[in-house]
Amino acid sequence: MKKAISLALIAVLTLALFAACADSSPPASSPDDQSNLNLNRDAGSSPAAQNTPEDPPQASPAPDFDADRVIAVFTREEGSGTRDAFVSVTGVGEDMYAEAVVESETNQILTKVEENPYAIGYISVGSLSSSVKALTLDGVAPSNATILDGSYTLQRPLLVCVNEEKARDELVQDFIAFMLSAQGQAISATKWTAINAAAADYTPSGLTGTLKVGGSTSVEPLMQSIRQAYIDLNPSVTIEISGGGSGTGISEATSGVIDIGMSSRALRDNEKEALEDINIALDGVAVIVNPANPIENITIEQIKAIFTGEITRWSGVN
Repeated sequence: MKKAISLALIAVLTLALFAACADSSPPASSPDDQSNLNLNRDAGSSPAAQNTPEDPPQASPAPDFDADRVIAVFTREEGSGTRDAFVSVTGVGEDMYAEAVVESETNQILTKVEENPYAIGYISVGSLSSSVKALTLDGVAPSNATILDGSYTLQRPLLVCVNEEKARDELVQDFIAFMLSAQGQAISATKWTAINAAAADYTPSGLTGTLKVGGSTSVEPLMQSIRQAYIDLNPSVTIEISGGGSGTGISEATSGVIDIGMSSRALRDNEKEALEDINIALDGVAVIVNPANPIENITIEQIKAIFTGEITRWSGVN
């Protein structure tokens, strides 16, 4: 009898002990609670209660690049010197992708690519900024050395053009002489590629007057730098610079609306009948993507396939 009572007491105590342990355990997670926990983990952060001084909260990583997304293609307008050089060298020709978005200025292409992780475009090497990434072309990066030796093949001349009447103007002649001088070529070498490292020094002329220069938005940044250096030496001269593209510069130089046209493409035969052209520098055309894009190199064949619409997703670029 005593033995039975003892066994019953042990059983009761054991049940009480189990009940106490159950009461002290955390409540079971509901499906909603578990979903929230999984979301926190997916976002790369742990619930706040799990963080300790030795294990601080981690910032959520940037979204992964999705190579299956459609490529957003941006191109320059017809008549642009940058486009002319690009389609000529890459073989795109007149078969530009129908879905490509056309922009009329270098800065517009920069902005579009900067804002879109899946974008691609092309601009002057001299206009590159840290907001975008220039791809190597067949393993060759654009630089003064690779443009000058021709190993970076996507390049073109930067030039100015004047009609016969303007070519006789003393101030026009003097400003062009400065572009081709040691001082002018040193400016060309800062972001572009100088064509004459042995150019002679320029001596200030003391001339007065106003010049109107317009055209290529790729040449414009170079021209702004040259303009300032020239005016520092000839403070009585005013130089007004406008963009509009190579086609505009060539057209307005032909008609005499401006004194000097800027172009980032060579003049065509019919244009040479009315204009004299002077190369002032060389420039590469950089193929640019958003910094979030993991691709570092591209081939001429891949560029052509993208800009003709044969490749429409980044997964098609190996």
